[in-house]
Amino acid sequence: MIGTALIISLISNTEGLNVLIDNALSKIGVNNIFVTPSGTVSARAGPSETLKLTDADVMLLANLPEVKAVSPFYLSRGKLIGGGFEQTVSIIGLDPTLTYQVLPDLEIYQGEDLSPNDMAMIAIGYDVAFPPGEPGKSIPLYSSVTLELMADGQRVTRSYIVGAIYKKFGSTPYLDVDKSVMITIPQARSIFKSTSYPSIVVIAESTDAVDSIIEALNNIYGKDADIISPLTIIKQVKIILNNFTIFLLVVSSIALVVAGVGIMNTMFMTIMERTREIGVLRALGFSQRDVAKIFLTESTLIGIIGGLLGIVLGSLLAMSLGGVFSSFLIGVSGNPVIYQPNVTPTVLVNSFLFAVVVGLLSGIYPALRAARLDPVQALRAE
Repeated sequence: MIGTALIISLISNTEGLNVLIDNALSKIGVNNIFVTPSGTVSARAGPSETLKLTDADVMLLANLPEVKAVSPFYLSRGKLIGGGFEQTVSIIGLDPTLTYQVLPDLEIYQGEDLSPNDMAMIAIGYDVAFPPGEPGKSIPLYSSVTLELMADGQRVTRSYIVGAIYKKFGSTPYLDVDKSVMITIPQARSIFKSTSYPSIVVIAESTDAVDSIIEALNNIYGKDADIISPLTIIKQVKIILNNFTIFLLVVSSIALVVAGVGIMNTMFMTIMERTREIGVLRALGFSQRDVAKIFLTESTLIGIIGGLLGIVLGSLLAMSLGGVFSSFLIGVSGNPVIYQPNVTPTVLVNSFLFAVVVGLLSGIYPALRAARLDPVQALRAE
């Protein structure tokens, strides 16, 4: 029961974490690849210079095979003043025509999408428009807001109109979209006053093309740029979680092995206590095979009952551990990340079968030992 419960609870929680991370990274778009200067001295840029991404790089990357679209990408922090209060926000600069490709799950709540060359309108996340924990405070659609941030060591202040409010998006590993302000590329250029871009996002035509595009980008930039892909991160995380799952499976299986030894010991004690009964059975005409079947059935039943109880206990334990583990997970916004343990029928069935097999195997030797007892000597036992 304990071994089965451990297997179910631990495997279910790792599967739940796997689903959580997969969903979170998929929100950013598994076809996206982010190219960012590494910060090291670049051989392409010249002596004592780091890589600078410009419009030439955008055009170069757009012409790579299997590339669907390319856009400069800005990500910064600033302060938004509007609705009678101020709040710290993330500032995302992106071509509005590619917003739903970079962030596939994003949807408009109020207003309309920005146009690519818009200089007056911005779009804001749900938590920016309706700050959580601040009842009565909100930033209405088409209201005037002020954006303040530091750019190139100087404080920059810009006034805009809220042209769109997005629906609740949820947490992602490195973008808090709900607490973000979306601006166009011309607006970002006006704010940061630079002909180079902090990052470029490359959108692949399909997930199958991501690896080949990453290889092409590495050939172009080498160590001058960091290449980040949500799909690659998902693959690496799954490998780590799968290895961790195997480790937990081995650890929890030790409890079942110990349980098997306990079953074997119990069956030996049963043989000692029922030696005379075995002699009576043999005297009545039961064969060695019949006696072996009786004790083998009993050990198997121990595995079946323990497995069924373990399924119930394991499911309850999985949910309890899910709440405990969630309290240790903090998202980008600083709030706890809630996830649900993934208790699948496959995990339940496999754990139950494992318990039954352990019970069956543990009873083989004691059953053979009972079957081989001398009937005459068994009848003499007290």
